[in-house]
Amino acid sequence: MATTAVLTVNYTDNQLVAYLNGAQVYNRIGGGESINEQVVLTGNLQAGVNQLLLIGVNFSGPAHFQGSVNIDGRSQDFNFDTRKDGAPEGVVTQFYYTIDNS
Repeated sequence: MATTAVLTVNYTDNQLVAYLNGAQVYNRIGGGESINEQVVLTGNLQAGVNQLLLIGVNFSGPAHFQGSVNIDGRSQDFNFDTRKDGAPEGVVTQFYYTIDNS
């Protein structure tokens, strides 16, 4: 049975980029507004182990990235939030997931 995988992004400030097995599958620049975007990854999964990398980039001031990765009905949240303290410019965080499609 094939693995189902969905990336949900609820918040991005400033940029969140997702790569599945090295191929870009999502790229969103946001200014701090709430969103609810879903990317169905299922059709792009290779047989075996897949790698999903999320990279959050901050342009200036605070940064916030929030959402989840759902694999076969199990949700794994991600949340990075520096809105109180600010964050350095550049790459501020990354999230890494493995998705087994055996």
